[in-house]
Amino acid sequence: MKSFGKNIYLLILSTFFLLFLNVEAIPQTKTETISVDNLKRTYIIHIPQLVNPGDKLPLVIILHGHGGTGKQIMKNSKFNGLSDKEKFIAVYPDGINKGWNDGREVEGNDKYDDIKFMSLLIDRIRDNFNLDTNRIFATGMSNGAIFSFYLALKLSDRILAIAPVAANIPELLVKDYYPENPVSLMLINGTADPLIKYGGGKVGFKIGKSHGWTISTDSTINIFKTLNKCSNEPIITEIPDINVDDDCFATKYEYKHGVKDSDVILIKIENGGHSWPGGVQNLPKFLVGNLCRDFDAATVIWEFFKTTKNR
Repeated sequence: MKSFGKNIYLLILSTFFLLFLNVEAIPQTKTETISVDNLKRTYIIHIPQLVNPGDKLPLVIILHGHGGTGKQIMKNSKFNGLSDKEKFIAVYPDGINKGWNDGREVEGNDKYDDIKFMSLLIDRIRDNFNLDTNRIFATGMSNGAIFSFYLALKLSDRILAIAPVAANIPELLVKDYYPENPVSLMLINGTADPLIKYGGGKVGFKIGKSHGWTISTDSTINIFKTLNKCSNEPIITEIPDINVDDDCFATKYEYKHGVKDSDVILIKIENGGHSWPGGVQNLPKFLVGNLCRDFDAATVIWEFFKTTKNR
């Protein structure tokens, strides 16, 4: 009996050993640099654990807001846990002076080529990892979210879908906003955002320096509906109001059947402020408004990316 028990133990041990030979148990989160126009640009990259060596991995680019960092939005958005579970690469770039050149031509960031930074970053990840180049996505908050609209315009041959949070298309881009390829969109906006208004207008508080202008959320959705040739009538879903203390509730509007299987989705947060749903209240409520806690933005965004069909 002792010999039998020992043999069973060895069999189990060898089975686990063989299993681990076929996966890469390498969860990694590290800061790296890349040279862009003789400037050292930094980013944090997270590689999921237990990946089969032959598996091609999608890429999600997560872009911080003005005044933020890659480290800050990594902590606030909580994409790393999803990366490990769903097997995609998550990357968190850093903007120069904590901001992005997002097409608004705001003084201070307009001289840096952040589109080139993103393109070179995708190349770097493609060259170093088994990247699924057909499944590259971008999301972000505020300034980073506006930048994702710019990425959809300039890199539509590489970006399959975007999911901006608290943003609209800049006014300066509207005239020539014609991506060469259809890019699916999920836009998450609060109707009471005091910084990037749901109805469009000056970016920033009512009193103080202007940070450019954006069009309205409805106009942004209409532009993408037209570009992608989606259905005019949305599928409307009320998101359960699971947290009645957050003083807001959300509704999802889905415009389906676009060209090359593209979709356009709006999550409208009634009375929602300038914040990442399900995240952290980084600034006081009296400054940025309500933080919606009825859903987790990263989970909803990844589900959208995950179900977006290849072109």
